[in-house]
Amino acid sequence: MRSFITKGRLIVATVTLILLVAGFLLGTQHGYNLGYLDGENRANGWWIDKKTHYYESSEIRKKRINLKHNHI
Repeated sequence: MRSFITKGRLIVATVTLILLVAGFLLGTQHGYNLGYLDGENRANGWWIDKKTHYYESSEIRKKRINLKHNHI
């Protein structure tokens, strides 16, 4: 009787398992990079919008009037 587990089948199973693990790790790294880039873009957009809103002249005028910086 021949054994079900042979040297050839063991090598094929090992190589297949290594390729599956490598594919999984590459996929998770790619997903992490996409998520990081998306978060970075959203944070930068939020920061730019916040600074744009702050430096609008009408907003500065309202803020200065509320803080009474225009009074002598």
